[in-house]
Amino acid sequence: MLHILFVLMVTTSTARGRGIVLESYTGDRPADASRLLAPVLEELSRRDYDAGDSVARLFEAQSSKAAMSTNGLPGDFSAQVDKGFGEWVGGRFTEATKILVPLVEAARANSGTIAKDPSLRGPYLKALIALALAYQRIGDLSSMRTTFEDVVRSFPDAQVSRATYGPDAAKAFEQTRSDLQAKGKGKLTVKCDDTAVVFVNETYRAAGATTIELPPGEYRVIVMMNKQPSRNHRVMVRPNAESTVEIDAKLDQAIHTSGYTGLRFANEADREDHEAPFAQQFAKMVGASAVAVVGIDSVHGHGAIVGSLVSLQTGKEIRRASIPVEPDPSTDKLRSLARFLAGDDPAPGLEVQFSGAIQDKSDGGGHHDDGETPSGDGGGRWGGWRYITAGLGVGGLAAGVVLLVMDGKATMDPPPGQQPNDFYDTAVPGYIALAGGAVFTGVSIYLFATHKSAPVVAPTQGGATVGFATHW
Repeated sequence: MLHILFVLMVTTSTARGRGIVLESYTGDRPADASRLLAPVLEELSRRDYDAGDSVARLFEAQSSKAAMSTNGLPGDFSAQVDKGFGEWVGGRFTEATKILVPLVEAARANSGTIAKDPSLRGPYLKALIALALAYQRIGDLSSMRTTFEDVVRSFPDAQVSRATYGPDAAKAFEQTRSDLQAKGKGKLTVKCDDTAVVFVNETYRAAGATTIELPPGEYRVIVMMNKQPSRNHRVMVRPNAESTVEIDAKLDQAIHTSGYTGLRFANEADREDHEAPFAQQFAKMVGASAVAVVGIDSVHGHGAIVGSLVSLQTGKEIRRASIPVEPDPSTDKLRSLARFLAGDDPAPGLEVQFSGAIQDKSDGGGHHDDGETPSGDGGGRWGGWRYITAGLGVGGLAAGVVLLVMDGKATMDPPPGQQPNDFYDTAVPGYIALAGGAVFTGVSIYLFATHKSAPVVAPTQGGATVGFATHW
C-alpha cells in the first residue's frame, strides 16, 4: 500500500490557521459565565484556539461591526448637536469640533439606531454641516472636504443654504459635491433576504436586494429585518466599478462582538436550529481552522456548561458534552471539557451527548481537522476519480518510458551477417505518453489533496503546517 503525504508550510502572524472559540447563549449572557468558562477558554488557548476580543477584532476588521454600539447614541443627541452648532455660530470653532466630532463618530457607529428612528437624521445632518464649517474656519480644509463628502453620500438631496451658513460655506459645499461627482459613480449591489429593508449610510434605499449608483467612497450598509438591524458592513464603492455585499440578517443579528464574542439567540428553538451552522460561517469569515462553541444551557432540565466542536465542512456538531453547574464544578472538570473538544477522550464525570471521531494532528498541541470520516459519496466530487487518474498517470509514464527505450531499435533480429533495415520510430509517441502521464499524475495529486479526508492543519509558532495525507 502506497502512502502519499503532501506538506505545505504557511506562515502567518494573525489568528488565521488557528481555531476559535465562540460563546453562545439564549438571551442575555449569565452573570457567572465569565467565571465558569474561564478554565475552559484557558485550556483551549493552550490547544491553539483564540477567543474573546482577539476574535472579535479579527471579525470586525474582515466582516462587519455592530450596527448599534454598547453605549449607543447619547439620549440628548439632538441637544448636544445644538450646543456644538451654537459654538460654531459663536465663532468658537475649536470648541465646536470638540463637541461635534464625538457626536458624528457615535452616529456612524449607530447606523442601526438612526435607521430605526429617522427623526435622528436631521440632527445628524446638522452636526455634519456644522463640523465641516468649523474645520473650514480653523483652516483644516482636508477635513472639511472629507466631512462634506460624507454629507453628499449620506444625504443626496442636502443643501448648504447661503442664507443660513453664508456664501463661503455654500460655495465650499457645492465645490466638494462637484469634485466628488466628477470622479464618476460606481454601483453597489446589496444581496439580502427579500423581506429585509436596505439602508445605505442610514438612508432608506430599497426593500430586498438592490443595485444602486453612488458617488465613490466608503459606505455603511445595513438591512432591517423584523424591525431589527443587521450588522454594519463597510463597503468601498469605486468610480465606474461595481461592489457587492451579501448580508444574512439572521446571522448578523445573532453575532455578538462586544462584551463577549459569539452568538446570542432570542429563543431556544433558534439556538438549536442555527448555532452550529452560524458558528461554521463565523469561522470561515475569519479563516479559522476549527471552531468550538461553549456556553451555558439547559440539559435535562438543569443548568449546564455546554461545549461542542463544529465541522467546518458540514456545519454540524462533531462532538458535544456538558457539565452541570450544580454543584459548582471543579477547575479540572471544566478543563476536561476543553480537552474533550480539542480531541482527547472524555474524562470521567463528563456528560457526553455526542463523540464523533476527531483527528489530532498537531505537534503535541492537541489541534484538529474537521473531524470528518472519509467518504466516497458524501456529496460533491466522486472520490473514485483520484484512483482512475492515478492509474492513467502511472500507465502513461510507464508507456512513455518503454516507447523511448524502444526508439531506434531493430524491429526484428536480421539474418547472420546482415545489418537490420527496419527500426522502431517511437520517440514522438513516447514523449506524448510521458506528457499525458505527467498530466494525469498532476490531476491525481490535486484530487487526493482536495479530497474531503485530506486537509490537516497543525498550527505552529507564528504560522501553521497545512498537510494533505491519503493512501491507495
